[in-house]
Amino acid sequence: MGMKMKQKTKDTIGYIVNGFSIALFIYLVSRLDVPDYLRPLRYFGWMLLGFGIGLVVLSIAVLVRNQGAGLIVRGIYGIVRHPMYLGAILCFLSYFFFHPHWLILLISFGNIAVVYWFILQGEQQNITKFGNAYKRYMETVPRINLLAGIFRHLQSK
Repeated sequence: MGMKMKQKTKDTIGYIVNGFSIALFIYLVSRLDVPDYLRPLRYFGWMLLGFGIGLVVLSIAVLVRNQGAGLIVRGIYGIVRHPMYLGAILCFLSYFFFHPHWLILLISFGNIAVVYWFILQGEQQNITKFGNAYKRYMETVPRINLLAGIFRHLQSK
């Protein structure tokens, strides 16, 4: 089995885990009780979900506009290197705030681990594809730390 085939198989397994967990989350929400005093956490869940979806949509729009023209280092990609994955992490984290239960937290962290693994794989692929340009980009733009990215971006202006 070639290197690309192994990577594709691992990616597929990650997508299956993420997809299955979404279905499991929906099922568990109908089965698990949450105390009434924790229900206001849903508002924070909606904020995380909305912000996460916004990052995913913005990232896709930038990628489509770029049309494979090269390394993107401006806009949202000038703030964090992986805004789409950060958006996915926020979406998965929102699960817990919608339905605060230890099983949901476990599912959220499992998904976040898969997404983080995708990030690490993507970094290696980008180093191979873009070489030193990507290594310099890594030195100046944080991986997924949005606050550090915003702070650095504002300092550079």
